[in-house]
Amino acid sequence: MDQRAQISIEYILLVAIILLVVLVFSTLIFAENEQNTVATAAQLGASNASSILAYTDTSQSPIKVTYVTMTNSNNNTINLVIHFSRPITNQTPILNSIANSLNNTLNSTSYNQTINMIQTSTSLTWTTHRYTYYITLG
Repeated sequence: MDQRAQISIEYILLVAIILLVVLVFSTLIFAENEQNTVATAAQLGASNASSILAYTDTSQSPIKVTYVTMTNSNNNTINLVIHFSRPITNQTPILNSIANSLNNTLNSTSYNQTINMIQTSTSLTWTTHRYTYYITLG
């Protein structure tokens, strides 16, 4: 500023460039935040269901969530696979319990704008405004 209280053009350009950079990166940050939130909610839902199953059915050996993998198949579709310590593919009550827990946990996140929820025996499709997640129990 000079003595006449005028702002220089360099200051206005600097503020405009900083604002533009913040707006561009905020869209990337929000997309990554949604993916991280959904992956964490899916892992938590599967862990909660496996813990409940271990406590309610003492004849069953415990199931542990080992890790979650996430891959982008195209711009709007994300494949998320939840891996367990032992195979659960042929055990329908366990799969239903885990899928119901996943559904509850995902709907409790801040991205609960569920447009389409399709549940099969080993997978769950969950859609937000930004992405479609295909969650598979593996």
